[in-house]
Amino acid sequence: MTLSVQQTKTQLEAAHVAGFIYQQDNLLVLQEPLTPEGKDQNVFIQHDETADQLGIQFGIKVVEEQIELLIGITHSNQDKSYEIGAGNLRGEQRAFNLLYAFYNYPKGFYLLRLPLMSDAESLQDALDSQLFQLEQMAFLNSAVKTNALGEQSYWMKSFIVQQSLDMQQRLRAALND
Repeated sequence: MTLSVQQTKTQLEAAHVAGFIYQQDNLLVLQEPLTPEGKDQNVFIQHDETADQLGIQFGIKVVEEQIELLIGITHSNQDKSYEIGAGNLRGEQRAFNLLYAFYNYPKGFYLLRLPLMSDAESLQDALDSQLFQLEQMAFLNSAVKTNALGEQSYWMKSFIVQQSLDMQQRLRAALND
């Protein structure tokens, strides 16, 4: 079933996936994403040692026969040498309002895309290849936590993956009802 942008927006609003859905042409960006319980979804994380901060945003692009999941990542840190403003974003990135994480202005904005109906492995692969491998994201490799069994995990990467998977599933469910 192919949905128009307006039909897609109506279904997402009915599913209460966000406090507001911003529309730009065939792009829908979730502002104030919500959990299934209707509470604000945590979209910010900060590295304990480097103070690098990431904000996550989600959107959907309705293309003729396919719906794409867009994941916007805002990166902030203490480096004041470069800060971006909304005027520096181009194309689809302009639809995403920059998340001003805590007290720093964004230094980078990354936009990932993949089919909404892709599986969890494809989503993980997209995050690995389009985000986690970037030189600017190297700090993610030092965000490690050890559990009671002594097993280490890259908690910031895991957070991004889990939030993305959760939202992908909510969006898919909203559009399949």
